[in-house]
Amino acid sequence: MLQIFIISIVLVGIAIIGLGVNIFFRKQKFPETEVGKNKNMRALGLSCVKCEEMRKFREAQKFKNIKIDVAKLQL
Repeated sequence: MLQIFIISIVLVGIAIIGLGVNIFFRKQKFPETEVGKNKNMRALGLSCVKCEEMRKFREAQKFKNIKIDVAKLQL
């Protein structure tokens, strides 16, 4: 039982070190995963969903109080 536990701990440790080689040994920073702060995602035109919804809401509020007189429209 103890042997299996030690072997599993060693394997998990090797996996963590293997996954973090770039960060631990090459001194690179962890890649930004948040859409609003990632330069590559912004370059592709992707933005934060929350920010996009707020922008659309503000645009909708600008035109909410506009009243159009149909009689004055020229077709």
